[in-house]
Amino acid sequence: MEEGKRNILVAIGLVTAGGFLFAVMNAIVKALLARYPVLMLLWARTFFHVLFVGLVIPAAVAGALRTREPGIQLLRSVLLGSSTLLNFSALMYLPLGDVAAITFLSPILVAAIAALVLRERVSAVRWLAIGTGFLGALLIVRPTGAGIGPGAFLALGCAAAYATYQISTRMVREAEPLVSLLFSGLAGAVLFTLLLPWGWRTPTPVDLALMAATGVLGAIGHLMIILALRRGEASRVSPFNYLQLVWAMGASYLAFGDVPAPATLLGALIIVGSGLWLYRLDVAELARRAPGRS
Repeated sequence: MEEGKRNILVAIGLVTAGGFLFAVMNAIVKALLARYPVLMLLWARTFFHVLFVGLVIPAAVAGALRTREPGIQLLRSVLLGSSTLLNFSALMYLPLGDVAAITFLSPILVAAIAALVLRERVSAVRWLAIGTGFLGALLIVRPTGAGIGPGAFLALGCAAAYATYQISTRMVREAEPLVSLLFSGLAGAVLFTLLLPWGWRTPTPVDLALMAATGVLGAIGHLMIILALRRGEASRVSPFNYLQLVWAMGASYLAFGDVPAPATLLGALIIVGSGLWLYRLDVAELARRAPGRS
């Protein structure tokens, strides 16, 4: 097998595995929310993320100390912390699969925010794909009143915060992406540690191990995505992020007995379809800009 194809297959495997780890992490969080305040789980997710990266990848710490972009890195960290806060809060109200489906609006929101904030030119076809994804979200939250509630709004807020996080990541010029991996959890680790006395409940040893696992799983998941994007083009690899929906709905059913409603499944399919449509438009645009094309 030629090197290029092997790299793409490895990249797809990394993205798929990373999505699986995120789904497992969210399942652990949802189970622990029955016994612990959300603030304590936010602390565990970010604190153990930073601790794990700092111990396993010392170069990330050295790079963070030398960074020339502390402002944008801290902004990214705050945005990811906000996204995590909204995600964990949404899990108190909704099944894993519903939260995952709504938060997968983020690639669609990235395209919209890039157009409105970064002034990137967006074609009518791209706006149509964005609108289609929004209709998929409406199916899941069911604005007739059947599905509207705190969980839906929190999940939508998570998608918006994560989309803004991705936009800010585009602005980072760090040569070493592992520095960004460390910074991702830094603001949350500091803030939630300071707030921890107001949300502390002494955990059992098993629960503390599960809390630590959320930070480690999240860090490894993000690392896998970084490694995948080093090996394969984003346009070829990113669509496999949508397998996380499958993992989330499967974990929700196996761990909590949640069966997704038909409207949720249809809405999820529409969101996935619109996201893939946007990726195909990106691929076509890159092909038109390739050297040798007029």
